[in-house]
Amino acid sequence: MSILVPIILVLAVAYFIEFVRKHRSPGVQLSAAQRVILSKYAIHYQRLPAAEQRRVEAVVSAFLHRKEWMGAGMPVAEEMKVMIAACAAQLLFPFPDLELVHFQRIIVYPDTYRSPRSGRMHQGEVRPQAGVIVISWDDFVHGYAHSRDAHNVGLHEMAHALWFENLIRNDEHEFLEPRLLAQWKALATREVAKIKAREPHYFRDYAGTNQAEFFAVAVEYFFEQPRVFREALPEVYHALVGLLRQDPAEVA
Repeated sequence: MSILVPIILVLAVAYFIEFVRKHRSPGVQLSAAQRVILSKYAIHYQRLPAAEQRRVEAVVSAFLHRKEWMGAGMPVAEEMKVMIAACAAQLLFPFPDLELVHFQRIIVYPDTYRSPRSGRMHQGEVRPQAGVIVISWDDFVHGYAHSRDAHNVGLHEMAHALWFENLIRNDEHEFLEPRLLAQWKALATREVAKIKAREPHYFRDYAGTNQAEFFAVAVEYFFEQPRVFREALPEVYHALVGLLRQDPAEVA
């Protein structure tokens, strides 16, 4: 058999996968009740123009219908699903087709829980190897009820999932523009060094843990204190504007 045959088959399969990815159906539209939940509770959704609201709705719909939702000792109500999906959409709506496909399961605890991995009490976590996002519902609600304190477990964990999705080789990897990501990492290295050296710094100390935690903490500040963040660390702020393709300081 000619060596061209398997090569052609491989190319045909690759073309088919890419075609399906680019032309997949937009998914099930949100119900009227689900839109009411978004309109009532998702402040970031309320502030967006209609075209961007529709993009948020598309991400929410994808999360609702394409993720596996599990409650840890509790049922996961529709309102919980919509709000957690809306949190993901807060980061993802500027990225066409990005659904964090590696993370197929979302586990919701009623409140702070003991992580089986670390043995410590957690408000949430991301488990890249298992493709799991874990959220404490009580802490999630608290994060959005106190929307200016830059402590939001939902945004923190979704930022982790986005960070790792960019690294995992699948149809979605490397969606963060490499030049901007390199710039971000250089700035993050500088700020992490300040935190570790106990020099004056803007973010809370936990941001100095590593690059992934710095990014997740920065995302919390980005959405909850955008104008203060921009004034305190303009280079870092504008680098994140570029990476996430949005500027919450202009709509806050």
